[in-house]
Amino acid sequence: IAAGACSWPLPTLAFNELADGERSQGAFFAGAKMHYSRACCASRSGRRASELQRERRYSPGGVAGSGVRSQKSGVRSQESGVRRSDSILKPGERSAGCRFCGGAPTMSERATVTVAPRFTRAIHIRRDFHDMRHRLDGYQVTPLVRQLAGRISAGLQSGSTERAFSVVGPFGSGKSAFGVFVAHFLQRDEDARRQLLGSLGVADDALLPLDTPSLLAVLVAGNNSSLRHAVLASLGESLAKPQLRTPAIDRLRQRLVAAQGDSALDPQRVADLLAEAAGLLKAQGHYQGVLLLVDELGQYLDYAARQDEERDLFVLQSLAEMAARSGAAPMLVVTILHQAFERYNLNAGATRRIEWAKVQGRFVDLPFQEPSSQMLRMIAAALRPLGRDRYRAARTHWADHLAPAADVLGLRPAEIGVDEWRQIIADSYPIHPSVLVALPTLFRQLAQNERSLFAFLHADEPWALRDVLGGEVRSQESEFRRSHPSELTQQQLPIYRLTHLFSYVETSLGPSLFGRARGQRWAELAEARSALSNDEALLQDTLTVVGTIGALERASGLRANAAQVAFALGGEFRIQDSGFRSSSTNEGYSSDQVADALLTLQRRQLLSYRQHRDSYIVWEGSDLDLDALTQEERRELGERASLAGLLLRHADSTPRIARRHSYRTGATRTFAVRYVEATALNSALAPLGGFDGELLHIVPADDEELRAAERWALDDARKEETGRIAVLPQRVRELRELLLDVAALRRLLDERAELEHDRSARREVAGRLIEAQQALTTVIAETYGGERGRWFYRHKPEPIGNARQIDTLLSAAADSTYPQTPQVWNELIVRRQLSSAAAKARRNLVEAMLTHADRENLGLVGYPPARAVYESVLRAGGLHQQDATGTWCITAPSAGNELRLYPAWQALEEALATARAEPQALKTLFELLEAPPYGVKGGLTPLLFVALYITRAGEINLYERGNYVPTPDMAMFERLLTRPEHFAVRLSRADGARKQVYERLAQALAPRALELPVQPALLAVAMPLLRILNGLPAYSKQTRQISAQAQAVRQAVREARSPDELLFELLPLACGLTTFASDEADGTARVEAFAAALKAAVQELQTAYPQLIETIGEVTGTAFGLRTSGTHARSELQARYELIAATSNDSQLRGLGVRLETADAEGNAWLESLAALVMKRPPELWGDSELPAFRVAIAELGRRFQTAEELAVAARAVPAEAPLLRIGLASGSGEI
Repeated sequence: IAAGACSWPLPTLAFNELADGERSQGAFFAGAKMHYSRACCASRSGRRASELQRERRYSPGGVAGSGVRSQKSGVRSQESGVRRSDSILKPGERSAGCRFCGGAPTMSERATVTVAPRFTRAIHIRRDFHDMRHRLDGYQVTPLVRQLAGRISAGLQSGSTERAFSVVGPFGSGKSAFGVFVAHFLQRDEDARRQLLGSLGVADDALLPLDTPSLLAVLVAGNNSSLRHAVLASLGESLAKPQLRTPAIDRLRQRLVAAQGDSALDPQRVADLLAEAAGLLKAQGHYQGVLLLVDELGQYLDYAARQDEERDLFVLQSLAEMAARSGAAPMLVVTILHQAFERYNLNAGATRRIEWAKVQGRFVDLPFQEPSSQMLRMIAAALRPLGRDRYRAARTHWADHLAPAADVLGLRPAEIGVDEWRQIIADSYPIHPSVLVALPTLFRQLAQNERSLFAFLHADEPWALRDVLGGEVRSQESEFRRSHPSELTQQQLPIYRLTHLFSYVETSLGPSLFGRARGQRWAELAEARSALSNDEALLQDTLTVVGTIGALERASGLRANAAQVAFALGGEFRIQDSGFRSSSTNEGYSSDQVADALLTLQRRQLLSYRQHRDSYIVWEGSDLDLDALTQEERRELGERASLAGLLLRHADSTPRIARRHSYRTGATRTFAVRYVEATALNSALAPLGGFDGELLHIVPADDEELRAAERWALDDARKEETGRIAVLPQRVRELRELLLDVAALRRLLDERAELEHDRSARREVAGRLIEAQQALTTVIAETYGGERGRWFYRHKPEPIGNARQIDTLLSAAADSTYPQTPQVWNELIVRRQLSSAAAKARRNLVEAMLTHADRENLGLVGYPPARAVYESVLRAGGLHQQDATGTWCITAPSAGNELRLYPAWQALEEALATARAEPQALKTLFELLEAPPYGVKGGLTPLLFVALYITRAGEINLYERGNYVPTPDMAMFERLLTRPEHFAVRLSRADGARKQVYERLAQALAPRALELPVQPALLAVAMPLLRILNGLPAYSKQTRQISAQAQAVRQAVREARSPDELLFELLPLACGLTTFASDEADGTARVEAFAAALKAAVQELQTAYPQLIETIGEVTGTAFGLRTSGTHARSELQARYELIAATSNDSQLRGLGVRLETADAEGNAWLESLAALVMKRPPELWGDSELPAFRVAIAELGRRFQTAEELAVAARAVPAEAPLLRIGLASGSGEI
């Protein structure tokens, strides 16, 4: 077969995580001579080709089962040898000729694959971009390449800030080739771009904008060095083009050279120099900006991590930010790497890892990975002959027979059409379709390690494609001619099957295979093969195919059922009405043979059948009869478990999303999936919390219940249930059986002690459970969804045939349930539960609303998350705008605003209007907005309330835990945002007579309140009154030595829960008047009477304490016999005290002297001090009982004071040493 060179690369991204980085693509296509025809082997050995094939078949050791027998042994033992003819080389021998017989092949025995040199080497982005030998001729612009290139080009659109991109993909996926293409495309002008795409066969350029600015490509190849210096070096080389030479650019190049010598080069300077270059290029006119493309960025990140050089990391941040800000001279920054930034810094501390993640966050991630279908196209293109095709007839016969069979078995990827599929199979001849679809998964498993697709297709390795074809081609040609003389006159090749592929994997990888992600599956297969004897070829092959498919994780439709196993091992293939069949030839086995082999392997406990998946797996080994245990659990569950109960516990209840409605309104509407027995429908079905609607999957036990459920769904009562959709199944028998299987396997795995220490049995049961659960999900979807289920909405049947119609119905239900929902497109805030970042943004926005409503953008600087919420809610919704005077303010939304906030706003105002008599729970208001017909999400409702609170300043009173909050602060609003259930609101609007009261009291208490351009701020009037009464001494707050009216006013202030209740209800009643009703139109006369009475009561309260002090002064003057009052009385008493100061030992009299000396000279402070001395309590704290007691105590103190005076006078008339004694006579009424 002559396979010619194919386009470069075909496709670019098919090699996901293969060997040796970008080289794997070229390695795949590497030109080499492939030895297909080996007549020498058959002629020298004298043996029949079929014998040679049988001894070589499917085993790396030459004997079935002689390969890997355990994980420990790894590769075949040398003693097993190679069972070929005596002329075949023994293990370890080598020959320059035929590897089977040592003979030298002739040119007639060889076919060549010719590949262009570009495919045999790795891509070097700078060399391949500039080297004329490595232009873009033949580059395949796949859909993914067009999408990503278009995304990058879109960053050049006016106003775009997405100008930093990170292309991330596995080794060998074609990222560097993609970078070369993007650089060529962006550096050209519009005509050159159109010409480039035309030369590459791109007919539709819709995804690739041609009119974006052309950019100078500055290409930085991967290097284990400083990224800062590498960027400047590449920039200098790119500016060295002769057509770009200007004095300004020459001076810039000199500065670039100088900067490269600076070891402490600042990252920002690198970005500034790049921006300067973009500006100079724009002015020069040849280019409009700069494209900086860094290939293999991981090498620079690795260097930065090892050297602990954060400047080589932060230069990326500086470049990305500079690119985002670039305007007329745009900059694009594109990096290419195979894993995320932080993967290069795994050993760093948490803080440093966060810094790396922040830098990565400046870049838009572009995953670079093609689907498996592209790899199939690549394989076909690589093997497709360009010249004379000596196997043309065999290729046609092959595709005609196998393509339809493979399609029926589900091996054709959905992305590949029927005709293309047939061509791929033809071009891939002689690789069997089961091997073809397995190759992408296999080489993804092997990732970038030892193996590559090139090694499989081209390298001279045991059991690779070249090895199998080279040893068997001639003998197979002879056999085919004898078997099909009328069908085929050309030559044919031996078929490369899954059994060969297993031998290749086992032989090439050896023990390292078992250490990989799916190593356990490969090890189990190797262990199971060792249980079969060497002469059981059919069983060996059948077991190998089943195990290989299992190890490849159902790659591209592969499933180890009887049909696919027979297909993988069959000879002649045909499709019958009853299904797929194969007949036996010398090349393969018949379907009957394979079916018998599968049963035999089951009986010998080498294979296990998974009923729900209809597939076989390699038996992992256990002595337990799992089938019997499962049946036992099924019987027990079937006797007592209800179908609905089983569904609730084991069925997938993932909520469904009304996608069209969610996209249109910005609010994600989720419908709960709920299973309910038909007998429970007539009882009240409480709606499920946390969802916007529900899909009611009704589970009838029999046909009678099914009919009753249908009558319930069609009942007129369902018409009002806009958020509920009912679904009835057509049959539930299969559903019940699967549910019992899932429940039985779950109980078996969780509760049976027999499995606790049997790892193999637990693994087998777990596998069965997963597959049964998957089958259950499928059956549920078939039973209730699509054409089999019957859907009802608002007492009418709904025709549902596909997923699109289901979404249409869900969205229609959401539209009907929430017709007045706002349309706010901000995923941060339009959520039921906010993330911590969104909650912080909302909190900061509320603070800005409360403190900076008069500023543009609420004073928010830059673009923090709070700014995004502000723009999408307050600004776009018309809640923050300029008034007629040009002042920014919070205002109500208009009815015509496109965000449709007005209905919810009106509902909030109407609810507040009912909260005049008693406070209403704030949570109730929020629930009102979140319920139909508004459906405002929980993250948005507090913002609407705060906006309304600001616009209704002075009217809305807040209560926290039942207590009125006179002056709400930000700390209180933080609590309100997180725990709204602790708050209540009450509306206190002043109209009619109440407004007259407000204005009359404001004249006296708060004149400035009348100047506010809002509704009457009742708190502005109530607060001065509260301050007056709360500032009274304790005596005034409790004495009853005032009028009953003053006491009533004092009590009203204590009991008031809100300003309106105080001003319009409690105080008027305290003043002997009736309350001022909210609907009272005019009350002028009563208002004046109320104001006068209130003034008198307040004045009485204010004078209660001064009157107490005045009484204290009068009592004191009487007790001491003072001739004066006020300050003069203090001076008189102080002068008299000086006469006795030296002779009196009375401690209370001495205390009196101290207070007379230290008290203020002015006022009544000395009386307050004297009263506190006598009663041991300040008079401001007295109650009504203290004054009588004071009268007695001060009289006694005055008597002792006068006695001391008399003794002091007598002491002056006698000698100092003579004793002085005063004798007095007293009667019952006092001293005489």
